[in-house]
Order: sequence, then structure tokens, then C-alpha cells
Amino acid sequence: MHFNPERLTMTPELYPSVWAGIWLTLTQPLWQGVVMAMAISVLRVLYEAKETSALRILLESLLCGGLSLCASSIIEWMAWPPNLSIGAGGVIGFVGVKALRDVIVRFIHRKVDAA
Repeated sequence: MHFNPERLTMTPELYPSVWAGIWLTLTQPLWQGVVMAMAISVLRVLYEAKETSALRILLESLLCGGLSLCASSIIEWMAWPPNLSIGAGGVIGFVGVKALRDVIVRFIHRKVDAA
């Protein structure tokens, strides 16, 4: 197999619509919340210095981003302002997946025990 420079044609200058689409997607509050959750979770994990595995740090940020996406759909369903997605993403990233999971499990157990 040899190097073929003609295959390397995916440049921003040749496909500006791709970059414009990415930019339009990232300017929506829903995706801004996801990015916020992922960024804050990575910074939190690095700051705490309890986790050193790059894979675990990546998984934590992806899980926080996914939870933020779920929170954004709930925010939309409740007809709350879409910019709340950014704040929800920040909170989810700051609290973390494990702490958020513990809170939700306790809430569900309380509701089940009360029924």
C-alpha cells in the first residue's frame, strides 16, 4: 500500500457546509449543555486527581454528556427555557455520574417504599 495524496481531500476549504453544520449544531442550547457537561466533568476528574486512566476520564465525560442530553429532552418536554440545558449540563458535569446515580436511586427507593 502506498501513500496517495489525492485521497486527502477532506479539508475545510473544500467542504465549508460541513463546518457550517457543525457550528449550527453547537450553537443550540441542547448541544451546548452536552459540551458543558463533558468539559466540566473532565476538569472535575482531573482536579480531584482520583482517576488517572484516560479511558475512565473519557467514559465519565461521555456519560455526563449523555445524561445532559437526557436532561435537555426533559427540559424541552416541560416547556422550560432551552438555555436551562446549559446550566443542567454544568450541574451534571460538576456532580458527576456516580453521585447523580446515587441521588436518583435513593429517590426511586423512597417512592417505591411510599407506594
